[in-house]
Amino acid sequence: MPQSIARDVAGRRYALAIIDLARVDNSFTQWSTAIDGLESLTQQSSFVNALQGDGMTDEKFQAIVRQVVPAIRSVEINLLRLLRQKARLSLGPSIASYFRELWDEERGLERAVVRTAVPLDDAARQALAAQLARASGNQVELEAEVDPSLLGGAVIRIGDRLIDGSTRTRLRSLRERLTQGAV
Repeated sequence: MPQSIARDVAGRRYALAIIDLARVDNSFTQWSTAIDGLESLTQQSSFVNALQGDGMTDEKFQAIVRQVVPAIRSVEINLLRLLRQKARLSLGPSIASYFRELWDEERGLERAVVRTAVPLDDAARQALAAQLARASGNQVELEAEVDPSLLGGAVIRIGDRLIDGSTRTRLRSLRERLTQGAV
């Protein structure tokens, strides 16, 4: 996840239910589009307040949703309507975050973020993604970030695992070993 999203347990429950629905007819892609729309509509609390406000009719709400997600199916719009009726639209970003995570698990996909001091070229990115895929046993989608504060090497976050191969960490480890050996 590139940016921090407040995730709510209720958001996970909705996402689990959506995954179950998507499994029935293999409609993960359609649900993903609808969930992206939900996230767009609920990114800001002012949007949520307007969509759940007293002046918002169900017809207006559906028209707005259809402008954001023109190909939305009735089962998907019904979920958004249910969230609105229960005053739970604010869960949109949380639902979207959990949905993406669960769909990745469903597809055997792991997302990795690699930070390096200099940009990685395409060949290095592909080689690193392949190496991580072999190690994890899953397909890996790699996002590269440049962090000039790193002296060299790389810091990789894949799921909840952190692999710190930065030069700074290696130097710190070497210093600790040398200090311990001198005592």
